[in-house]
Amino acid sequence: MVKNTVVPRRTPPRRWTRRPDDRPREILAAAVRVFAERGYNATRLEDIAAAAGVTKGTIYYYFKNKDALLLRLSEASDREEFARIEALLSDNVGPVSAQLRIVLRKGFAEPTDEARRQLRMVYLALHADHPKLFARAVQAALVDGWALIVKLIERGKTTGEFREDADAHVAARVFTSGLLLQQLWRSSLGLDRTDPFDRDRMVDSTIELFLHSLRPTVRLRAAGGKRRATT
Repeated sequence: MVKNTVVPRRTPPRRWTRRPDDRPREILAAAVRVFAERGYNATRLEDIAAAAGVTKGTIYYYFKNKDALLLRLSEASDREEFARIEALLSDNVGPVSAQLRIVLRKGFAEPTDEARRQLRMVYLALHADHPKLFARAVQAALVDGWALIVKLIERGKTTGEFREDADAHVAARVFTSGLLLQQLWRSSLGLDRTDPFDRDRMVDSTIELFLHSLRPTVRLRAAGGKRRATT
């Protein structure tokens, strides 16, 4: 008697489906690419939808309009960047000046990843064409960056590394404004062509001048010629 062999049923492979939580992130990743390639003005939501592999209706489900999409893109990028900086600071237990160097170089150095490089291109174009939208896109990052710098300066004052009379709030704002304006002017005014200047040199030298201004003043005593720090 021949027994029938029972062949087990094969479960068909599960079809891959995109999780809804992934869609906003994928749309933002597509948006920064399209904005950088086409320019903000020329970009339509249909273009972003095609790049993200979704429908235009899907974009409207998550974002009110193109401006809202750009602002969310800025928010997400800033959140990731500040998380990276906080991680770097947590690994560095050296003097406050070393931590300030980390923050400032990270904030003003040339982006190393493609997404941030593309976003900077978008910002530079917005600064010229849509100044109000540019302001809305960057103001939160500026305020948060100032707060982080202020916190580090105040910490340096308590450890004696920085002058007690240093105004941390003014110092943070003036320092960052100088470098930010240099970056904007060199792009929007064409200074990179007429006045080529090494970007890293600009950032590093400005940081050293900034840190020097925060250190306690050293002067010579009238008698004995010995130096003492005064704040």
